[in-house]
Formats: sequence, structure tokens, C-alpha cells
Amino acid sequence: MYRQGIVICSLVYFCSSCTTSKQYVYLNDIRPTDTILGPIRPYRETLIEPDDQLSIQVSAYNPEDVQMFNTMLASADQGVGMTGGGMNGGAAGVPTTLGYLVDKRGMITLPYVGEFLAAGLTIREMEIYLGKQLERFVKQPIVKVRFLNHFISMIGDKSIRMMMPNERLTLFDVLSSSGDLGISSYRNNILVVREERGYRVTGRVNLLSKAVYENPFFYLQNRDMVYVKPVESVYMQRNDLFTKIYGLGATILTLFLSIYGIIIR
Repeated sequence: MYRQGIVICSLVYFCSSCTTSKQYVYLNDIRPTDTILGPIRPYRETLIEPDDQLSIQVSAYNPEDVQMFNTMLASADQGVGMTGGGMNGGAAGVPTTLGYLVDKRGMITLPYVGEFLAAGLTIREMEIYLGKQLERFVKQPIVKVRFLNHFISMIGDKSIRMMMPNERLTLFDVLSSSGDLGISSYRNNILVVREERGYRVTGRVNLLSKAVYENPFFYLQNRDMVYVKPVESVYMQRNDLFTKIYGLGATILTLFLSIYGIIIR
């Protein structure tokens, strides 16, 4: 009888003290034999919209050809700025980045080029357009355009505001930059809220499965809000207390039954 008690107490002890790692391990359904997960899902290029702020840099094989032009660019965008935000949401002392603001009509005005419709173009399309326009003034111009005010927000168990360094930003990129999620975060039910064609749409992402790479919300877009649901603190406290009590109780009872077995022999 006392042996049965030891077995039962041991089972209780091990069940209460051990937890599965699958609830924390990303992509835990990838097998050792899975060398190819499938084709890379293409991300959608971001279209320029009203109120976007753009960095425009012009260079050429002969720097003297663009020296005066870039000087005019620097003076032209005075007064148009934004406060940059880092991974932690920005803070006092972060420098202001200047750029060109797309107005409410979707128009933008540049030196030599004049006013033109920028809304609806991709970054690449705008670079090609400006390059052709500047060929009248600069020999073989090289134009680089970047977004300055695109960002994503993460709230819930972890809260950050991160500027988008490029258009190809994934959920894993954000987690890596933010220091990853804690053990109190749900990884299999992350909510993404997105503004799209005048509506707010939502999607759910499971980071524990390799199917995340096929999820249309794996690649993040400007102003996406990522909500990481925290494990209920009351449940966690109760679960910790439950584990401690049962672990201690099982240990004491096992010790008692062992001593009892020795005595009755």
C-alpha cells in the first residue's frame, strides 16, 4: 500500500514541477528532415500615401554635378520634420529627421522637378520617375527614396513603438529588436490590426508553427498594431502557488511513506 502511495506522490510531483517547452518554442513543428519549408511569400510593396514623409537623396558619378542640387534639397525641406521614434517608442533628445511631406492631395513639390502626384507610387516607381526628370540637370543621376514616418506599434504583454527601417519587416524582426517575448506572453494567438483601403482589418498569427510564413500578416505594414496577449496574472499566481504547494506536499508525503516503510519492515 505504501508503495502505491509513493508511486502516486511521485507522479503528482513530476506532473506539477514539469512544464512543456512547446508553448514557448517558435516553429516547434519543424522536423529535422524539413530542409525546405516552401517558397518565400512575396511581400506587398507599400504605396506612397498622403501625409507620408520621404527622404530623397540624389547622387551621381560626378559629385560636383549634384552638390548644388543637394544643397537646394537641404534648404527646401527646412521646417518639415518629425520626431523619430526608436524601438522603445522614442524619447527626449532623439534628433529630428527632415524630409519631404506628401500633402493631403497626394502631391509633392521638389526643386527643378516641380509639383507632381506621388500618392499611389511605390518607392521604386518614384525613384525611376525622379531619375528621368533629373537627367535634364544631372548626368546619370542616382535617386534613393525612403519612408521616414512609417512605424508599427506593439502593445499588451510588451509595449514598443518601432520605426520601420525598410518595407520588408516581419514579426520576427520586431521581436528580435524588442528583446523577444517573455514567458507570460501567448505566442500562438498574436493579433495584428491593419489599416487597409479605408478599413481596419485583423489577423491572427501563430508563431509556434511553421505555417506562420504563409500568413499574410507575417510581413508587417505601416501603422500595424500588434497585440500580444499576456497570460492572466491571477492564473499565473494561482498556478505557481499550486505547483509550490503540491511539490512540497508530494515531497513530504513521499518522505513520510519511505520512513514508514522502513519502520514496518
